[in-house]
Amino acid sequence: MRPTIKFEKEQYAQVAKLAEMGCTDEEMAAVMQVSLSTWKRMKSRDDLLVQTVAEGKANLSVKLRRMQIEMAMSGDRALLIHLGKHLLGQSDKVVVEDKPESPLTQFLPRAETIKNLPQSTDEE
Repeated sequence: MRPTIKFEKEQYAQVAKLAEMGCTDEEMAAVMQVSLSTWKRMKSRDDLLVQTVAEGKANLSVKLRRMQIEMAMSGDRALLIHLGKHLLGQSDKVVVEDKPESPLTQFLPRAETIKNLPQSTDEE
């Protein structure tokens, strides 16, 4: 049986930095000098490793969002539009609302019936 690999505090810190840079499992495994299958096995057994990766990726998301908002607030129109769509649910779609129905439309079927009546031949 192979010995179980257990990371030290410094190695967890390195994993956190890798996750914060957006590295994939394959990349983190390579940098940590373990095979991908070993990396996956370690993650299935080591809650601290899973938590470290999750926190690193969350930190990346927060940093990116902060930078995007700062750029948008400085006047970057593209980012203003992007953030408006994704954070506020805005869209480019033009919504065409149905016009309220005219009260006269209730008489249309009757008007069609009257129009189709035979012409009167009364000559007075």
